[in-house]
Amino acid sequence: MKKQHYIIPVLLLSSLLLSGCGKTQNAVDNVPSPNTVDSTTDNTAGPAADNAPDPAETNKADTDVQDMPTDQPQETPKPQKATISLKEDYSDTERAVSVLGLQEYKKIKTEKYTDKASKGKKYLVLFLKIRNMGNEKDYFNVNYLTAEVDGKETENTFLFNEPEGYPTIFANIGAGETAEGFIVWEVPEDWKKIKVTYKGWEDIDGLTLDADLSRKNLKKPGQYNGKD
Repeated sequence: MKKQHYIIPVLLLSSLLLSGCGKTQNAVDNVPSPNTVDSTTDNTAGPAADNAPDPAETNKADTDVQDMPTDQPQETPKPQKATISLKEDYSDTERAVSVLGLQEYKKIKTEKYTDKASKGKKYLVLFLKIRNMGNEKDYFNVNYLTAEVDGKETENTFLFNEPEGYPTIFANIGAGETAEGFIVWEVPEDWKKIKVTYKGWEDIDGLTLDADLSRKNLKKPGQYNGKD
């Protein structure tokens, strides 16, 4: 009877050991294999790699930004000088200017008025033709005119009469119109050279217009045609 009591505890112990081995085997079986981990990692990394920005596209975007125009102030027109004479006209998209003649007078007399130069002086009259090719009227302004006679600054004067039938050139010139007129100075009888400078267009497009004339350029203008 005592042997039976020993057998029962042995059987219980064996049963417990076998149960523990089963649980251990199940735990080992549940450990993920290396292949399973790698597969999961690859699947996760795939979409992220596909969404990464293309370096070429990034550089192109940066270039496009640099190429975009920026709001910058307009540059001031560069000053330019032009010269007119009896043989050389000036023209651009806005205007055309030419010298029609250069005459000197001691006296200009009509039925109404008599213009007579001071003693030892003469009237020197420059005849011009100006074509306004712009879209707005243009005013040839006396305030922008200067002259030097033999190196000495000389102001223009005025006449009551109209030499050779020409009016003064200081007037409005309508868009598309042409004006012919004169400028006059009282100069020494033995004058040699005159330099005339007009800066009325300097603020508009940087143009300064000069006329360098001498006694050998004296020439009577043609018949006055008025505005057209």
